[in-house]
Amino acid sequence: MSDPSQSPLAGKRIVVTRPLAQSDSLANALRARGAEPIILPMIRIAPIEDCAQLDAALGRLCADDWIFLTSQNAVSPVAERGRRLRGDFFSTAGRIHVAVVGTATQRAAREAGLTVHYVAKTHEGVSLANELGERLRGRRVLSPRSDIAGPELPDAIQQQGGEVMDIAAYQTELCRDHDDELKVLVARREVDAIVCFSPSAVRSLEKVFDSARLAEVQNSVVFAAVGKVTEWACLRAGLHEPLVADDACAEAVVIVLHNYFASRVSGHFAGAKKS
Repeated sequence: MSDPSQSPLAGKRIVVTRPLAQSDSLANALRARGAEPIILPMIRIAPIEDCAQLDAALGRLCADDWIFLTSQNAVSPVAERGRRLRGDFFSTAGRIHVAVVGTATQRAAREAGLTVHYVAKTHEGVSLANELGERLRGRRVLSPRSDIAGPELPDAIQQQGGEVMDIAAYQTELCRDHDDELKVLVARREVDAIVCFSPSAVRSLEKVFDSARLAEVQNSVVFAAVGKVTEWACLRAGLHEPLVADDACAEAVVIVLHNYFASRVSGHFAGAKKS
């Protein structure tokens, strides 16, 4: 590995808004390049109390039906409830197909013992429906997601002729535990970048800073969004030209940040923000 002190990320303080349990790989990758990750979760993931709807949906799946995993947060509840329903639920080849968004979700699914049949080409849940197209026609599609997920994916599945089962598999809650700490760090100009992995994290940031203040923060801090949906949430919040990582994996996020700070040195970054 090259000398971290020579990296464009050396000394950069990067706020990671993801839950702590999901931040290790990115934090380690940032440290390896001389950056200082600051883990300030803006959301927390909680299990749903009543799994009856998820159990019922899993029980309806037949051969050639699909499960869409758009977040690694959905992997554990689906794997656990499926095996509770039937021990060999995921082991029968050629039966129920599993499609995922992103390498992080793909990795989590495989670690949970699931066979992944399709990986979306872009980091968007809607991509699964659009890319699989006719393969969904007449098939049931289980979409286990956050309790606050939007309607775009279910709508896209229906447009492709699939019978969508949009079920809450986990709860996403805004985390306000680190509001004061983030405000102080930003006020002291001790933050170089903030990475958001979901629209929920962006909404949480909007609670920390009002719209005018959030726009002002951009004068000294660059925002990075994972995926188009998170990018759109940033834009709606008044964040102009956020960096965009196509995947939630550590490598993709680090590359985007590396390229941005490298270009700040050379002065050739399109849309670069000036301190």
